[in-house]
Amino acid sequence: MTRAWDLMGSKECPITFEGWIAFARDCPVLREDGYLDLAGIGRQALFTWISPRGSTVGFHWREGQVTASGAHAPGITRTALADLAGELSANLIGDDGEHYTGSPGAAEAEN
Repeated sequence: MTRAWDLMGSKECPITFEGWIAFARDCPVLREDGYLDLAGIGRQALFTWISPRGSTVGFHWREGQVTASGAHAPGITRTALADLAGELSANLIGDDGEHYTGSPGAAEAEN
């Protein structure tokens, strides 16, 4: 997830660490689930999202973007993850630069 159009622009349009932590702790579909120790960054909270089918995706912040682990697991829809990114005013972009969109009207439903 990034606020930039592509992942390379994440440093210019960052999701701040403080902003991510505040969003994640306040988001009802994310659960704080331990910590990661990242080289050059240090220890930070890991958050998980559980799909309706029970598959999990882990999220952590790194260099102005939020990284998802497990997004290709069975039962995970990129639409649901894009909806979550939209709540953060961010884009869901895949490893190869593909853009995923959320549910029609999801952003309007939030307001």
